[in-house]
Amino acid sequence: MTQDRTTAKPKRKKWIILGIVGALLVAYGILSAPGLLLLLSGDRVDIGGRKMFISCQGTGTPTVILEHGLGSTGVDWELVQEAIQSDTRVCYSSRAGMGFSDPIQGEGIRTAQDAVDDLALLLVAADVSPPYVLVGHSFGGFVVRMFADQHPDGVVGMVLVDTSHADQFRLFEERISPETWAEVQQFFGTANPERMDLRASGAEMAAAGNLGDLPLVVIQADQQITDAQAQGVSQAVADEVDAVNNELAPVLQAELANLSTNGTLVFAEGSGHFVHVDRPEVVIEAIRSLLK
Repeated sequence: MTQDRTTAKPKRKKWIILGIVGALLVAYGILSAPGLLLLLSGDRVDIGGRKMFISCQGTGTPTVILEHGLGSTGVDWELVQEAIQSDTRVCYSSRAGMGFSDPIQGEGIRTAQDAVDDLALLLVAADVSPPYVLVGHSFGGFVVRMFADQHPDGVVGMVLVDTSHADQFRLFEERISPETWAEVQQFFGTANPERMDLRASGAEMAAAGNLGDLPLVVIQADQQITDAQAQGVSQAVADEVDAVNNELAPVLQAELANLSTNGTLVFAEGSGHFVHVDRPEVVIEAIRSLLK
């Protein structure tokens, strides 16, 4: 089971408080909705009938693009953006229906390709020009890898932060007990906050090519821990999920590092799945190593 929907870290509390205060100010007419967006130093950009939120800080080239994990938002990248903005321009966004980005109307199911298409439209609409260093967390790794495959001339480096692997869901199903699989399988279909079909996305990812000699850093989290209550599963299921994920992680992350002949595998000791929140300095150093 993917672990993008983990319990919020203490460092995120200020964003929760900010959101509550901002909503109250909007409700009482003291602050407009656009004014609330300014508090987050970003903007909602029209990509053709709907708007996506993007926040860019700093100046310089290449621009670092930060892509969040499934069911999360770009705000997860706050600590990384804060550090990297002194080196170059750095942007994060939130995918459709997440954060301040408009949801997709209707009941349609999405895949990683939809997210890639949205990102391409957003970067053009927000005037964020290449070259790019792409940084993806978890499911965001699918998005940045496919983006690089389809827009290779604009990408000069990549960091994969404990990201998903194209074979991950198939291998997970083969190793999990039938009872646990029955409880979690819907999440791998479309029962997730973004209505992403993860199996279909994995197939899309598998069709993408290798990264050639693109400078690449793959960061592997030290531990995979599922919050049973947050995921709505029993502790026994959470424990089995973690055991399988921890078994698969070293093999799959090493394979990701081998996608490029210029790839490096880095271990984030003492970090859970959200490396950029638990150990942001590891991600910051990886990005800076590519910028150099």
